[in-house]
Amino acid sequence: MFSRLDNYILKAFIPTFFMCLLIISGIYIVVDLLQKLGEFVDMGGEAFGTGIRYYAYLFPVIIFQFFPAVTLIAMGIVLVRLSRNREILAMQVAGISLYRILLPVFIVTVVMSFASFGDQEWIIPRFAEKLETLRQSSFNDNVEKNLLLDDKENNALIRVWKYDKKTQRMQSVFILARYENKKKKFTLSADEGRWLGNDTWLLTKVVKHIYDERGRWIAPVQQIDSLEFESTITPMELGKIKLDPSLLNFDQLKELCKNEPDNPRNSLLFHSRISYTLTHFVLLLLGIPLVVGFERLSKNLFLRVGLCVLVCGIFYSLTFVCSNLGTTGMLHPILAAWLPTVIFGSVGLLFFDMMSM
Repeated sequence: MFSRLDNYILKAFIPTFFMCLLIISGIYIVVDLLQKLGEFVDMGGEAFGTGIRYYAYLFPVIIFQFFPAVTLIAMGIVLVRLSRNREILAMQVAGISLYRILLPVFIVTVVMSFASFGDQEWIIPRFAEKLETLRQSSFNDNVEKNLLLDDKENNALIRVWKYDKKTQRMQSVFILARYENKKKKFTLSADEGRWLGNDTWLLTKVVKHIYDERGRWIAPVQQIDSLEFESTITPMELGKIKLDPSLLNFDQLKELCKNEPDNPRNSLLFHSRISYTLTHFVLLLLGIPLVVGFERLSKNLFLRVGLCVLVCGIFYSLTFVCSNLGTTGMLHPILAAWLPTVIFGSVGLLFFDMMSM
């Protein structure tokens, strides 16, 4: 049973959490709506109904993405309020340690972590197909982004940042070719790729790295103005839109890893799904000391909340970078999935241990 103190903190946190969730989700939806404003105008009378359905399907995805950040920001606001009113100091004077004051915070975090997991496992997959169908049929501008394809015949992994189906041109292309032993054979980084036909792409402004069968780099780096690259990945294959693996549940991801064992993105998503459950705790371990743990850090309590937001930004940025490195094979998928959690978790534990209790 919760004590009166626990109930007091929870009653302050829960409304703040939902307020932050609605504000952040609203900002995301408004920005996305402005980006798609042209498509909605072209729909005419169907725009309102299409928009309602689209954002209703998208809302569980938004919640899953921002759940940890919302938890930290909401908790930061509550602790700032309690600290500014000297309530935390009064609790400590009464003999209640900061660890005990923060106990309901971590209990709520456990609940939020399970809620986030349930959202990804049961709610998002239920609407994933409808979301993708609506996205493809209503907001398809002939440009596909962030494509990852496995050319099994040539034992190569191809990452395309942007592909225009109308002009059949790729932008920001990265190709990782492998030996039979799965070691890197060579990598190609090109500014652009143009379809020539006969299973051939013309790559321009290419940087090529060559590796031996042990995966060791062989100097020098080759810079090539144009290079023809043969691949079974055709414009028809690039134009196909598959269900985003990030919308799949845990079992579906596991099955996908089994069916496509050579695709590092699947393994990355699988392990990221596990590590993501700890994100709530990692961000709290970093954020709480910034708000109430270090009295000499700053007398400006709102600045401390700003630091919490900054922590979230840095964490998500590092996660994005590691994800890209893991997807292209530059970093092992398991390491790419766990590195942000391990780094921020270690720093968070150090900060939490250094707090003035």
